[in-house]
Amino acid sequence: MEQQIPGTPESPSLGSALRAHRVAAGLSIEGLADRCGVSVRAISDIERDRVRRPRRRTLTVLFDVLAVPDDERRRLAEAASGRPVGGELPGPPRHFSGRATELRTLGDVARRPSDDRQQATVLVVTGPAGVGKTSLVLRASADLAPEFPDGRFFVDLRGMDDVPTPPGEALHRLLRALGVPEQRIPAGLEDRATVYRSALCERRALVVWDNAADEAQARPLLPGAGRSLVLFTSRRRLSGLDTARWLSVEPLSAEDSTAMLRAIARPGPATDPAALAELARHCGHMPLALRVTGQRLSEEPGLSVQELNRRFSGEQARLRVIDAGASGIHTALSLSYRRLAADLRRTFRRLSLMPGPDFGPDPVAEVTGACGAQAEQRLEALVESGLVAAVPADRYGLHDLVRDFAVDRMTAEEPESTGPLRRSSLRWWLGRTTAAGRHFEPDGPTSLTEFRDRAAAAAWLDAERGNWFAALRSATAEGLHELVVEAVDALHWFSDSRVHLDLWPEVFRLSAEAAARLDDPRTEAVHLNYLSWAQAICQRAYASSVATADRALDRAVRAGDPAQQGWALLYAASGHTGLGEYGAALRQRQRAWVLLRRAADPEGLPQAMASLGSSLLALGRPAEALRVHQRTRDLLRDPHHPIAVFARAATDALNCRRIGDDLAALGRWPECVTARREAVARLRATAMPASEAVAVVELVEALRRTGDTRDAPAYLRRAIELAEECDDPDLAARAATLLAACSRDDLTAGRDQVPAATRAKARTSGCGS
Repeated sequence: MEQQIPGTPESPSLGSALRAHRVAAGLSIEGLADRCGVSVRAISDIERDRVRRPRRRTLTVLFDVLAVPDDERRRLAEAASGRPVGGELPGPPRHFSGRATELRTLGDVARRPSDDRQQATVLVVTGPAGVGKTSLVLRASADLAPEFPDGRFFVDLRGMDDVPTPPGEALHRLLRALGVPEQRIPAGLEDRATVYRSALCERRALVVWDNAADEAQARPLLPGAGRSLVLFTSRRRLSGLDTARWLSVEPLSAEDSTAMLRAIARPGPATDPAALAELARHCGHMPLALRVTGQRLSEEPGLSVQELNRRFSGEQARLRVIDAGASGIHTALSLSYRRLAADLRRTFRRLSLMPGPDFGPDPVAEVTGACGAQAEQRLEALVESGLVAAVPADRYGLHDLVRDFAVDRMTAEEPESTGPLRRSSLRWWLGRTTAAGRHFEPDGPTSLTEFRDRAAAAAWLDAERGNWFAALRSATAEGLHELVVEAVDALHWFSDSRVHLDLWPEVFRLSAEAAARLDDPRTEAVHLNYLSWAQAICQRAYASSVATADRALDRAVRAGDPAQQGWALLYAASGHTGLGEYGAALRQRQRAWVLLRRAADPEGLPQAMASLGSSLLALGRPAEALRVHQRTRDLLRDPHHPIAVFARAATDALNCRRIGDDLAALGRWPECVTARREAVARLRATAMPASEAVAVVELVEALRRTGDTRDAPAYLRRAIELAEECDDPDLAARAATLLAACSRDDLTAGRDQVPAATRAKARTSGCGS
């Protein structure tokens, strides 16, 4: 059955459906608002489809009050659930005014003739805080949508944060939005930039890199050839970007700023135009101040433009220093803030305690003492006041100037509570992070946590990465070293599934530093080992990885811990392998095997043995490698060896592949086939599809060596299916090429089985036909 599209006559939009239920219930918008606690404005926006994806809790209370049947409730909830993924462009701003010249310039740049596209177009939109740079590019992007059929994308670079978004992390977000799967995103910054430029080269897309900090952050985000348009917004000119053009954004004209105020505030016909123009002047003709002030007038009907002008004039002298060149913005924020109810003022200023760029209601409930529903209601009220921004996926955020204002209010009004509340918030974030990370330990958490399963924990860690990463930094600065170590220790298993993220070297550096502050050499060795892994695997900084592993070895020796000494040697050996120093790697793995055997480390010992065998194979000693890998297999299959279930199964499956490699190097193809068949079966049983796909291809390559390819087509179809599921086109192509080769093998074998005389007759018949 064809799926109906929400908004067609067969499937009414969410807004029209809710309006129909409200009318059927005999309720006005005001009456519904009174019953459900949702604002009149929010209900009106939903019914007019101005908000197509309202918050889940808002929908739930509306459904409950209107008694929407369960089947329709599910349909409408599904229609409203499709939220933009990270990187998707937000919608154009409401009440946009002016900027005709700037929009024309952006349009001309976007529509450059196609023969002038040896280099994708780069434009830097620059101007002071609050001047409306982001609003301008969002408006232009919406207008230019038909020009960019391959997508429009948006990434906030958080340029004004203490630690702006690293360019590698920004590229990761964009690549995911472009459809590149996690496992196909490279680890290093340069490799990611290459994939990004290659992806844009094949598309006509528009990319907005919002709020860039400086040239160092922006330069890796520059595109290469192609017909795409890349826009940067920044308070700085970014003059070091040689390939860029520049568009400077100034405050609105008096006429346009007055028009914006009128559109937002909707003043009565008796309002003096001169008074409205004066109010726009008080706002410095800055869009951010105009929006906050207009929202204030809209929500407080008893407040006149004249009265607000009087208050602005009285505030100017006191707040001139605070404004610091952002004319009118802090004044507007102060006036809007003071009209809030006490609970909303407290909620607003405590939002400054959120560690990351955006957040949901739960951490806000933690710092305000409210329940989750109350926190969400207050956040919605703050959105309506213009002080808080609603962002996709039921989240909220603050413009950086608004965050600065919230910090100022928190410091001024709750000086004694600020420190304790900040530490309480950090404890909450790190506690949740620890609980989520425990789900990735080999046999899962030892008891129930806040997350029902591993998938829920992964979803939380991915969504809140900006918050828990920032919380780790802040907690280190606050001296919460034990919490940092505990949280990162839980995350180290999760890191194996997110190897591509740039943050792991910094995460493990923070935890190693925290362990050093605790004067715990054994724990410091553990986290230095994690850091060595991250440097080798995530950064490919092999020399740094070796140096860090050497530090870990020193701390492990000082602690008298042979297991951590063994792990340090294994990580050092990985670094040496990356440097091509196979002899050094072999010697360290031999030492590691001795230490881990002495320590009876259940997971480290088979890892040491398996990696030792790999070193022998790399040095051209396959017979010795095979013996070591066979002994590793025996150890893993010994029921008395006390290793976690998943770790045992996964290590055994991968070791089977190593045995197959050894036998292939020895030319013992029938035995290689047996080993690789077993590897395929075990990898399938442990749900490791990417490794299984590679193992299947390796198995068929071995089958061809034996001349028995009867099962090869079925295997290869499975490999292609797995490779496509894992979005690995290179492996899928390799399997398809091998499948074609196997088909030719079968034809050749069939031809060779036909008698020579018959073949000659066939050739003669063919020529005469």
